Amino acid sequence: MTTFEELYALATGATLTMVLSADVPSGRLTVHVIPRPRQDGGEPALAQALSLTATPQEFDAGFVQALRGYRVVRQSLEQQAEATREVIDAARTASVQRAGDAASKATAAKPVRSTKPLPDRATAAADDEDTDDDMPLPRAAVAPAAPDGGSLDLFG
Repeated sequence: MTTFEELYALATGATLTMVLSADVPSGRLTVHVIPRPRQDGGEPALAQALSLTATPQEFDAGFVQALRGYRVVRQSLEQQAEATREVIDAARTASVQRAGDAASKATAAKPVRSTKPLPDRATAAADDEDTDDDMPLPRAAVAPAAPDGGSLDLFG
């Protein structure tokens, strides 16, 4: 490819700014190719400039290859950034799904409380007498009184 064909290929993915400066005493030229990504302005690696310094003869011999290498690496970075965005988006979607599922399970597993009052012992005992069941209701344990009329200290 020629210089302008390579620049065209590079410009299909980004707007390019080129800055040229000459250092007269050394006879060298500096070329800056600065891309401004169209699709993702937030990816810093895709905005990395190509800066080259060489003699005009060296540019004639190798500038096209330098542009080609830069374009290929830049495309690879763009593909990597896109793949990373896709992975992050998929992870975000999966996380939202899991959170929704967990909330649904927590709501479904919540015990239902009855608003019906529990019967008191007298009612339960009366209900028990009406059945054929001969099992007595358990009675609360009563601590025996101390021989002197006080209370017993069980622990001490």
